[in-house]
Amino acid sequence: MRFLRRPKANSRCIAIFCGAFHPPTVAHVALAEAALQRVDDVVWVLPETFPHKSYEQVPLAGRVRMLLEATGMGVAIAREKLFFAIAEEASRELPRVEVRLLMGEDGATRIFEWEYGMGEEEKAAYLLKNLARYPLLSARRDAGWDLPQSYAEHVEWLELYQPEVSSSEVRKRIEAGAEWESLVPKQIRERVAKLYGSSGQFRGQ
Repeated sequence: MRFLRRPKANSRCIAIFCGAFHPPTVAHVALAEAALQRVDDVVWVLPETFPHKSYEQVPLAGRVRMLLEATGMGVAIAREKLFFAIAEEASRELPRVEVRLLMGEDGATRIFEWEYGMGEEEKAAYLLKNLARYPLLSARRDAGWDLPQSYAEHVEWLELYQPEVSSSEVRKRIEAGAEWESLVPKQIRERVAKLYGSSGQFRGQ
């Protein structure tokens, strides 16, 4: 794991916040700030490559710059791709620090519904083993999704007002020429405009 900004030196417990951040939104920031009520610092992490998508349109370097400008929290690039593997990578780099995983409910859902290439019993054992080591912090968005009860003790739901904002909505508004600035942190509005273009044509870096 390569840190562009390391977590605070006195941190005993951190949250690893994995995502595509395409681009970072005010909802991302709200979730990270809520997590600071439970941990000493948050590290926003982008993987070198994604397991289910690619760095199309805005590449890794452009997204890292947005994260560094959007927040004063930690920022890192991971060699691993999957959530638990990224958490383990962070633990190797920060051996005296307790690591939790931070994500929105869509990410949490993906953890439990992902096809890991194993049978149901093996998958359950794999999830319980990793959740015991790297508990989840998340926030409710979809009242219709129920966390399997067998995993409930390893997931902590954060209480926050989570704006109904997504990165895809930001991109959609930019492409349509609609107002999008209020959906992203003010620190990166100029950067987002340069990277994504007012006409919706992505400009890379």
